[in-house]
Amino acid sequence: MSASASQTSPRPSIRENIHALASAQKAKAGAPLYSRLINRPVGRVLAAIAHRLGMTPDQVTAVSACCTYAGIVLLAVWRPSVLACVATSLLLMLGYALDSADGQLARLRHGGSKAGEWLDHVADVIKLSTIHGAIAIGLFGFADLSTPALLLVPLAFGAVQNIHFFSYILTYQLRYAGGTPLAKDEGRAGVLKSLLSVPTDYGLMCLVLVLRFAPVVFLWVYGLMLLGHAGYVTLALPKWYLELRRG
Repeated sequence: MSASASQTSPRPSIRENIHALASAQKAKAGAPLYSRLINRPVGRVLAAIAHRLGMTPDQVTAVSACCTYAGIVLLAVWRPSVLACVATSLLLMLGYALDSADGQLARLRHGGSKAGEWLDHVADVIKLSTIHGAIAIGLFGFADLSTPALLLVPLAFGAVQNIHFFSYILTYQLRYAGGTPLAKDEGRAGVLKSLLSVPTDYGLMCLVLVLRFAPVVFLWVYGLMLLGHAGYVTLALPKWYLELRRG
């Protein structure tokens, strides 16, 4: 009797899911501003909706990947009018929010799986390994560049972002042994770190991609993000190594 009642019990409402997720958030310390102020809150709502619909984290990851990869293809093949740039950026931002939602949904369901974490990371590395190449293809096909050497900017950005992603994930796994630290009071240091990590913010890059209809402006802003990202990684790598060395 109790088993039957359990099977027919209604799923929590979206509001109840959001409330439950509010107390099970990852630590904010060091998270880039777009991620902490926009992407995670939006992802929380999407996770609550997905849970209400009975979706699994892997299904949310798949939807996220479809949105992101569609956006990446459009970067390469859709002439960057204002409409095209806005639509493509929104598609990439939706994919990013869903990328946050899959992990939050896993916590709402009281834990994910190693296979789910693997799928999430593989989807991320495909994204980061292709998006800057797509930007380069779009610039080559549609922008009137003063010199072909400017195509080296997205190629360099892709290398820096992949180095950052792999080294961060490896450091995270070694530090927390696969666990996820929950939110805690972070103080000024965490807020400062979030400000310093602005150039590494994938969500901010999605916003910057709106500027592609003005190639000169876009390349200046995109190039400054690359320099900031490279500087951040240069400082972060020895720091992470020393932290792990100290145990």
